[in-house]
Amino acid sequence: MLSKRAIVEWIAKDQGGRAKPPLGIGMPPYATVMRFTDEPWPPINGAWSLVVVKNEQASTEYRWIASVHFLVQQAPHSSLIEGRAFELYEGDQCVARGTITEEDKYTESKQPGPSP
Repeated sequence: MLSKRAIVEWIAKDQGGRAKPPLGIGMPPYATVMRFTDEPWPPINGAWSLVVVKNEQASTEYRWIASVHFLVQQAPHSSLIEGRAFELYEGDQCVARGTITEEDKYTESKQPGPSP
């Protein structure tokens, strides 16, 4: 699956976000409903879940550099465009905001190829 790099800013609890950001590492990976800020909410054609994997060395607790990709193959992968802003939701609560920054070359090279 197509993976991109993103900056993710977690919203503090006193501003309506989570009590604490998720770990963002290990299994299972953090995945939640997302929306692009340039699209209507609630989404007309249904919502998609985004997997967010924290790059520990490049991140702080509330500001992550992360690899992001959709949870399922049927998702609109071509919509992960550099510079596009998104929000992460847990229920109806926006818990983080992010921006796609570039193709995640490291993750892409780790993706398995098609079976022979």
